[in-house]
Amino acid sequence: MAFHLSDLRTGLKPFRLHWFPRLRSTNDHAAALRKRGQLYAPAVVLTGHQLAGRGRGSNAWWSGAGSLTVTFVFAAEEHLAPYHVPLLAGLAVRNAASALVANDAVQLKWPNDLQFEGRKLAGLLCERVHKADLVGLGLNVNVERRQIPAALRDSVTSLSEIAGRDFELTEVVTMIAKHLHGALSHRDEQSFAAAMREYDCHHALVGKRVSVIGGGDGSGVSGKCEGLDEMGRLILRDGRTLHRVIAGHVQLSQR
Repeated sequence: MAFHLSDLRTGLKPFRLHWFPRLRSTNDHAAALRKRGQLYAPAVVLTGHQLAGRGRGSNAWWSGAGSLTVTFVFAAEEHLAPYHVPLLAGLAVRNAASALVANDAVQLKWPNDLQFEGRKLAGLLCERVHKADLVGLGLNVNVERRQIPAALRDSVTSLSEIAGRDFELTEVVTMIAKHLHGALSHRDEQSFAAAMREYDCHHALVGKRVSVIGGGDGSGVSGKCEGLDEMGRLILRDGRTLHRVIAGHVQLSQR
């Protein structure tokens, strides 16, 4: 993947750019740099080729030629709970992607995916390490459908497929950084609640019956999704019972 590094360093300010041609995982490398005292927020850890990206839990993240793999690093804000960060970051990346493709139909699938017409466009992995919030992003930018593994081909999409044109990667990273910086800086309870209302305007699960599996024991809850509450919890209604869920793996219910 081709980046204009001099333009990126200028366009990304106030972020510091850490560029690596190849990495196993941008999140893992960012965490290692942070623990060694070599990474100061705000920063961007960017690679042209990620070898072993991680999703949530034990999931792996596929990335090929034309996929953007990057981690944005922010100083952890004490008033933001760790589970708030993926929600604000997801909304920011959605808004950036929507602006890039000039299409407002990009949606959020709680807790960490972006979709377009039911196909996965991006995934986020947010982690709090040594008083820093790491926002890892895998985004399909200029991905040719024939490059996608056959098992995934019908379930993923890209910015270029949505817009019908290729994108300048420097433009994409800069746009996302701008939206993330605005979303994760100086948030208070009132602005967070407003962000959650905006999130629900683009929430792919609202109105659908879903199951959320938490923990390693396979236990979970099911119900019709009513969106997020002011604290960012997923609301599921099962008859007269209302469940409020902080985290878990979502599955669409068959009934």
